[in-house]
Amino acid sequence: MVNIVKVAKQSNIHSYRKSFNAFAAYLLPHDADLLKDMEGIISVFPSTTRKLHTTRSWDFVGLPQVRKGTHDTVQSNIIIGLLDAGIYTASPSFNDEGYGPLPAKWIGTCDHGANFMGCNNKVIGSKWYRIHAPKVDDVITNADYVGHGTHTSSTAAGSPVENANFYDLAKGTARGGAPSARIAMYKVCWSDNCYDIDILAAFDDAIHDGVDIISLSVGGSPQLYFQDAIAIGSFHADRKGIVMTCSAGNEAPLLC
Repeated sequence: MVNIVKVAKQSNIHSYRKSFNAFAAYLLPHDADLLKDMEGIISVFPSTTRKLHTTRSWDFVGLPQVRKGTHDTVQSNIIIGLLDAGIYTASPSFNDEGYGPLPAKWIGTCDHGANFMGCNNKVIGSKWYRIHAPKVDDVITNADYVGHGTHTSSTAAGSPVENANFYDLAKGTARGGAPSARIAMYKVCWSDNCYDIDILAAFDDAIHDGVDIISLSVGGSPQLYFQDAIAIGSFHADRKGIVMTCSAGNEAPLLC
């Protein structure tokens, strides 16, 4: 067993230390089998690929309209952490007009990258995760190149935007479910989808940074709980009193 511990240390590519104790490493199948039988090891599983999901309007659950320019002081102390594909902070949905200082509990950061517009008092944090080797055609940045992270962020906590429309169709007010809440984006999805190794790293940081809610519109094929990165991250978030919300998938009714 001493040899397998040495192999694991030499092959280590990331350690999760802030909110739970785990590591990611390149291992051969027989090394992984030996490691999972060691005392103190709860589970050993491969990093799988996840897909982006989407959500429905908050009108579906009957949340009330909020006047533009008004902010709920209690709600503005809530921080929603999004694990997604980045964010376009220049969108009107992320206007920080009228917001006060950042919540004192927030200890996260705002990292920068190509074409990223930066943070403000609405979008207060942003990090990107690409632990495995990046693809040549990926720009390593917090910016949202596919629109999905911007969509889910505005759905969760977008400020009211009047006269929103699609080429002059379906005019109305676009708003999030908690329009006064703050947003922290943890970019885990790229052109080749989203990897468990990055998702767990984002969970590790988000739990530590002081978010109140974690929203994850990402999923894949069902896994056993002890081998499911989303279930493991959600478990540790719940232990810290963080509300966890996950999408149910885009496959219904075929999987129902």
